[in-house]
Amino acid sequence: MEKRKKLLKFSEKELRWDFYPMFFRLIKKGCKIEAFLLMLSTWNFACFRYAVRGFNLDRFMKAVKNVESILKRLQKESFEKINFDNYSKEIKKSFQILADIKGIQKTGAPKIMHLMAPRVFVMWDAYIRDYYGFKKGDANDYLGFLKLMQKQFPSIKASSGRTAAKLIDEHNYITITAPALRKNKSKNQK
Repeated sequence: MEKRKKLLKFSEKELRWDFYPMFFRLIKKGCKIEAFLLMLSTWNFACFRYAVRGFNLDRFMKAVKNVESILKRLQKESFEKINFDNYSKEIKKSFQILADIKGIQKTGAPKIMHLMAPRVFVMWDAYIRDYYGFKKGDANDYLGFLKLMQKQFPSIKASSGRTAAKLIDEHNYITITAPALRKNKSKNQK
């Protein structure tokens, strides 16, 4: 019950929540590249802002097309039921293709993957990776993270218009990232 309360508070505490439905409205209107770029510039800005001046849009669009074809088999899956081992090659290859692009890297790759398959992929950041012990943040770590999230949240179900993967992301943000950000902010103000 405590986890559920924290999830409900996410939209109250995180002002960037308003961008999330916008990403999907853009995708629905056929503006998926724009949605992905908006995601990177708002939810991956710490990395993307340093790469935006030299960001190769053509390379990005080719990578997106490649990853979409790789992940096509996962489109009917859901976080609650997927066997990640059955898709390990696709997940790791997709992660690596995206993570190799400056400005996306290891934090942005799962965010883009989430927009491509929101019922399957859980997003992460450096605080979340560290908390769960995924120090490298590479493709193998991401696959391990997905499996761990499935073990940690065995009975989570999509609700309130959010997928199970998104609800796990919100839980991790509220319980791990937000407190770490507050701690860093108070340290920097001293």
